[in-house]
Amino acid sequence: MKKLILSFATALFILLNTNTQAQTYEILATYSAIELANLAASFGVPSSVYSAEYGVNAYKVTYDMPYMGENIEVSGAMFIPIEFPYEACNIPVHTYMHGTVFKRTDAPSFLPFEAIIGYLMSSPGYIVLMPDYVGLGISELMHPYVHAQSEADAGIYMMKALEIMAIDIGINTSEQIFISGYSQGGHAAMAMAQEIEANWSDEYTITACAPMSGPYDISGTQFPMIGTTPTYSNPAYLAYNIIGWNSFYGNLYEDLSEIFQEPYASILPGMFDGESSGTEINAAMTPVIADLIQPGILENILNDPEHPFQIAAIDNDVFKWVPETYMQLYYCTADEQVFYENALIAAEWMTENGALHVTTSNGGNLDHGDCAGDAIFGGLVWMDQYRQLFDCIPESVSDFNNQSDWMIIPNPAIDGHTTISGLPLDVAWNLRDISGRILESGNGSNITLGECSPGVYFIETEGYGTKRFLAN
Repeated sequence: MKKLILSFATALFILLNTNTQAQTYEILATYSAIELANLAASFGVPSSVYSAEYGVNAYKVTYDMPYMGENIEVSGAMFIPIEFPYEACNIPVHTYMHGTVFKRTDAPSFLPFEAIIGYLMSSPGYIVLMPDYVGLGISELMHPYVHAQSEADAGIYMMKALEIMAIDIGINTSEQIFISGYSQGGHAAMAMAQEIEANWSDEYTITACAPMSGPYDISGTQFPMIGTTPTYSNPAYLAYNIIGWNSFYGNLYEDLSEIFQEPYASILPGMFDGESSGTEINAAMTPVIADLIQPGILENILNDPEHPFQIAAIDNDVFKWVPETYMQLYYCTADEQVFYENALIAAEWMTENGALHVTTSNGGNLDHGDCAGDAIFGGLVWMDQYRQLFDCIPESVSDFNNQSDWMIIPNPAIDGHTTISGLPLDVAWNLRDISGRILESGNGSNITLGECSPGVYFIETEGYGTKRFLAN
């Protein structure tokens, strides 16, 4: 985000101009650094790779965004470190897109369990934004589930709301922008990154993006694979998608009975009221696709490229573009809700069409729920390697030169080999894995990983600190 250097008159103009978003913010809760360190430890996060540096204030933020030709009011949660040296340093911004929720009060601004992620992501020195999305939080519209444009706009316009809020509370944001999200949030993270690079690149430059277990290829992978499975573990997702998209496009059906069999066609509309949980909706449905969907409707959709659902699905595919940013896609092979092929197809298409910095990370044989923790934390650690740690005004030239700005090159390591650049040739080091175990020790600039598996590793040097790097 461009550094905020605005005169009082400029700030006043922004606040009063009726063409910009109106906004409010209020503190909801505060965690100290010690409380967050204990919270991270309770989740099994190794202290060797995560440090709770600052306490964090959580805010509820309301702001305007465009939707269906109008400006609407939406909400989100914002997490800001306490006692960060804002006078001398600029702080990066990390937008985390949340996963599927059905109840409006389960959105981030109500601080549900998922909001813990915001605290933990913020404490090392990030402002963290968690948009609620259209139809969730304070918004009483129907949520257009996995709708790419509104997801992207919810994140972008929350960043713009932060710019105004930052003037008021006296903080400077750096030009570094990080984006991540899990499940629906993975789709939203990729949609936001795509929208920024396509239409907002004169204002924002993304540093790194980590979409996780998202349905990036709805038309060619996610929806067809649901159609080929006898049962689907979360039929509420399918109903959410169809009802939500119809609220935006208006032409997927005239009556829900065109898509769903009874009694589901009659039951479902009333359950998508923003007050029913996913558990309640799933309990009212059947996971058996043949008993849920009208006979032949899936085949009609898949075989007709002009079917309104297929057109909408293609409109919300988010992988056919060439990212300039660093991007790593996380997935697990036993995911029964969002099929892991979404990540592989997306990465392959991007790379074949010229992307230079798109990689994938296989979390193993885990289902959708079990995959989440490792993916979210792994993405945070992966993105953190690109953070500029010294985006501060040095007190003197000597202070700046003593910041040990050394690097690990190449990063990721190639064929198990990398080097230390910028330190004495005989520097002593330890090679540690993500749990903190010392795998190797040595001297000099050359590092060989041996039989280490792909993942995140750390070079701990004697007298010069520690840096993260990746092995693919």
